[in-house]
Amino acid sequence: MKKSFIKFLICISVAAPLTGCLNFIPEMTEEEEVKVVRYMADAVLEHDVNYQARLLSEEEKQIAIEEEARKAEELKKIEEEEIKKKEEKQEENRPDDIETGVSKKSYDPDEINDYLGIEGAEFEFAGEEIVLKYPKTSDNLGFAFTASDNNKLMVVRFNIKNVTSESVYVDLATSNPKFKAIINDNTKISSSKVPLDDVMNFFVETLESGEVKQAVLIYEIPEDTTVDSLDLSLSAFGKDAIRIKIK
Repeated sequence: MKKSFIKFLICISVAAPLTGCLNFIPEMTEEEEVKVVRYMADAVLEHDVNYQARLLSEEEKQIAIEEEARKAEELKKIEEEEIKKKEEKQEENRPDDIETGVSKKSYDPDEINDYLGIEGAEFEFAGEEIVLKYPKTSDNLGFAFTASDNNKLMVVRFNIKNVTSESVYVDLATSNPKFKAIINDNTKISSSKVPLDDVMNFFVETLESGEVKQAVLIYEIPEDTTVDSLDLSLSAFGKDAIRIKIK
């Protein structure tokens, strides 16, 4: 096959001055055949105007190399960002009790005050409800948070009670606690930080002796979700998160 190709190239090289191709082709070694093929290929390319036009100067080569390097760096950054987003999404949906550094022990809601360092006030779970808008009613100047398409809102309520004989200042906004819902022991969802006074993340109140005020956590969940069990992952101040058993 290779010798036939060599014969073909030699025929082309002598076709211009002659009307036919010599029938005699001398025997050549493998090395000689390779040299002939390279020579003929170079000869063809040297006389190819289009090939000459495609030759780049040293400066153009350097520009092309730098451009390829830039594109490779951009592609690397995009891939790293995608990996990071994927990892963050996996972390968001990971059950609390398998996270590194998170206590597997379940706490009661009345432990929230100890964790956040709030003295004189106790937290009590007051139930949850499913709605499409919170608050359900509001005047023209009021703000209401509405679930997006194919979603619904789960509103988790807490009673915060002053259990002392003096007034107690409760400031949750400063500590910026994170309450992640763990639904059915496998789906974790961050609370929606809706700018309402009764939302736990923004709750700042002075409670008089024996006074009880309610605060809520709002979660946007898929409309086909059935909440059979509910826990909360609470974290603040850079401390290990604790798991609050709700129902």
